[in-house]
Amino acid sequence: MIGMQITGGAEVIERLGAMPAKIRAAAKSSLGIWATELAGYIKAEKLSGQVLNRRSGALSRSVYPAKSETSTSVSGGARAGLDVPYAKIHEYGGLIPAHQVVAINAKALCFSVAGVIRFAKSVQIPDVQMPERSYMRSSLKEQAPEGIAQLRAAVKEAIL
Repeated sequence: MIGMQITGGAEVIERLGAMPAKIRAAAKSSLGIWATELAGYIKAEKLSGQVLNRRSGALSRSVYPAKSETSTSVSGGARAGLDVPYAKIHEYGGLIPAHQVVAINAKALCFSVAGVIRFAKSVQIPDVQMPERSYMRSSLKEQAPEGIAQLRAAVKEAIL
């Protein structure tokens, strides 16, 4: 006959009962750290010449780590462009419809065309097809393996 006896059964049950909270805390911490690293990567790599060149720095300043938690999930990533109107068109590409630019605060607009300076009260801009210049999705794709490895290690440590 084969038998088994568990010594310290109450401790084992207590440890198993506490494990989901411990795993959740480890996942939350790991994803928070990775989200911060991802936002930094986007700013340092994608928005500093690799995909887009920095002009005013507004798009780069709009990038931040995004973390969320519900009763059944924990997630981490990065967000950008909430207050930058051109963020989405750079990420996905698309059509900027024809529109007119009118001098409001100045009496005239000044342009250099073929080395000749020209002045106008208004200018008609034609349709412009913007190419996709992904800085968010491409960063997520590139950095996901590292984030997954960090998450696995954190959860493994929480279980042991």
